Amino acid sequence: MTDSISGLTGAGGGSMMRITGMATGLDVDAMVKKMMLGEQAKIDKVAQERQTIVWKQEAYQDIIKDIKDLQDTYFDVNNGSNYIKSPNYYSSADVTVNSANTTFISATAGSGSKSGTYKISYKNPTTGMKDGHLATAARVSGAVDKANTSNPSLTTTMSDLGLGSDTTLEFSYNGKPNVTINIKTTDKISDVINSISKETSGEVKASFSELTGKFTMETANIGSSQSIKIINGVANLGLTDTTEKNGDDALVYITPPGSAEAVPVTKQANNFTIDGISYNLLEAEDSTFTVTQNTQKLYDKIDGFLKKYNDIVDKIQTKLTEKKDLNYKPLTDAQKKDMKDDEIKAWEEKAKKGVLRNDNNLQNLLNDLRSSFMTAVDGVSLRIGQYGADAIGIDTGDPKEGGKINIFNQEKFKNAIAQHGDELMNLFNKTFVKDDAYNNITGTSEEDKKRKQQQYKFQHQGIFQRIDDILVKNVGYAKTTLNSSILIKYANKQEDFSIFGASGSNTLPDQIYRKDNKIKELNSKMKDKENALYMQFSRLETVMNNYNSQAAWLAQQFGG
Repeated sequence: MTDSISGLTGAGGGSMMRITGMATGLDVDAMVKKMMLGEQAKIDKVAQERQTIVWKQEAYQDIIKDIKDLQDTYFDVNNGSNYIKSPNYYSSADVTVNSANTTFISATAGSGSKSGTYKISYKNPTTGMKDGHLATAARVSGAVDKANTSNPSLTTTMSDLGLGSDTTLEFSYNGKPNVTINIKTTDKISDVINSISKETSGEVKASFSELTGKFTMETANIGSSQSIKIINGVANLGLTDTTEKNGDDALVYITPPGSAEAVPVTKQANNFTIDGISYNLLEAEDSTFTVTQNTQKLYDKIDGFLKKYNDIVDKIQTKLTEKKDLNYKPLTDAQKKDMKDDEIKAWEEKAKKGVLRNDNNLQNLLNDLRSSFMTAVDGVSLRIGQYGADAIGIDTGDPKEGGKINIFNQEKFKNAIAQHGDELMNLFNKTFVKDDAYNNITGTSEEDKKRKQQQYKFQHQGIFQRIDDILVKNVGYAKTTLNSSILIKYANKQEDFSIFGASGSNTLPDQIYRKDNKIKELNSKMKDKENALYMQFSRLETVMNNYNSQAAWLAQQFGG
């Protein structure tokens, strides 16, 4: 009789069928299960280690989410008035446009803007004549031919405009090589418009007005630097004027507060900034607006940022100092079977504590952020601190709190806003520009040189410029989630796909991958040992069956 294993499911589970212990009377399944406890313990240990890594990954992702929220709120260039690196963010003034002039102009007051009433006029103060105007694009226009249609539209074909055969439109703009547009008799007006945009990469726009019946070509940008000229026109589109057309700069006369003299201002655009005031000219009509100081406005902005910033610092510091309770380890599947859901939840909340204790990446992040506030900004007369004439009333709190930043002296901070607006903006937002000193930095190695250059840049940057760089280094740019920044790479990027788990940079996904491989390996070994035990018991069953058969035969021979 050959060795075999057959029957219903045994201790190892799975689909293998075993019938055991019929000859010996032994509970083989129970015996094998006990004999496998040591192997199962090894698997459970690795599974618990894996679960701890998963919890660490989840904690990382939660912190990353909060940092990205801060970054997207304050460091996204597309976030308008909340963009903390914009000079307009540091405005401590309100602008009120005369209610009758709101369609003529809009304006915002930035740091350093002067309070009072501003007058905007398009009349020459010397001649009294209106010679001011908005900036315009270079433009050429003409009435289309209505030879075969009385009401042309965008869907009207060129043949309907009287074009008898295919032709070309040739023009130049802004000193660039001539552009040629092929026009077929079957082309619609809209087709010609699209071709002009495509061939100029959108730098020349074309349009057609059903109201006026005119076809217009104009440069996408405005100002006197813009030009356009028809070389070979198409009379059916009204494009016959071959004179070069130029755009216009804006010309406006501005009377600042405290002055009776109107100053002529020429700009290539209709929006521009002078002395902290950002103008947006809408119509060439006279207007006025008033700027009033409002220190509470910037105070509330900075206070709002610090509260959101401190919430993140507090969360990270809590995770870094949280002690692990060794009495609470991740639950095994067997343990969970004997517990209710709320009991499992309560246990795991305690087991998760301390998973980020003394984490190097997060500790370095906090150190860098704290340093961004506490390192003086070179060339700026104000500093973070509570005491001294150059201190602005903002300072770090208890070091045990991770270096949270608070406004300790409201009066001092508001005074800095009101009296030293430009310097305060530099303290927070000074932009680093490479200079000779930076370019001449040397080091013992290329790495040492880069470190010194980075240190020099850090010293010459405003606080929020520094913080932006730190956040980019740790979580990537605003509105991005897939990148190789320090925290995101460590939490989310698997680099190790090797069979034996021996490559990668030990990110959390790498660690999870290796634990998964180890669990598979241990499960395979346990299955092999389990099968070996069943084989041994099967042989015992065979021996006992033979013994029982012989005993029965002997008993029969002796009349038993």
